[in-house]
Amino acid sequence: MRIYYIFSIREEFYDLYKDYPRGLYNILLEIYDMNKKDFEYGYSLFKQLVMPINKYDLDRCIYKELKNKMRYSRNRDEHIINNLYSDEVSIMKIKNTHIVINTIQSYTEFFELLNKYKYLLFACDFNNDDYFFLSRIKSLV
Repeated sequence: MRIYYIFSIREEFYDLYKDYPRGLYNILLEIYDMNKKDFEYGYSLFKQLVMPINKYDLDRCIYKELKNKMRYSRNRDEHIINNLYSDEVSIMKIKNTHIVINTIQSYTEFFELLNKYKYLLFACDFNNDDYFFLSRIKSLV
């Protein structure tokens, strides 16, 4: 199981880290691993790096695009892809600060879909030490 946390990176940090994504990943990993004592510092740092996501608009756009696809379903705030042909089962939750995708594969159709929107998205799988800008991946579909 892969858990991707996807963040909308501010443009100035994208320009700084687009050729060195490991540096950005290390900062986000430090924030992810911080203890509660350092919450205020971590949150302040997080707000400097990450732009808010318009949850309502993005939820609505994704629903409109996928609602007539057989492989798609929605359960409250969860977008679900269950594609039997590619053995993909992925669940995406959009929040105001980030997006979480649970999937059984390294690639999900949600990556390609999210790439259509104007956000500079950076994906991190902290458990598998994996990270990348969505704009830099090639579609496997």
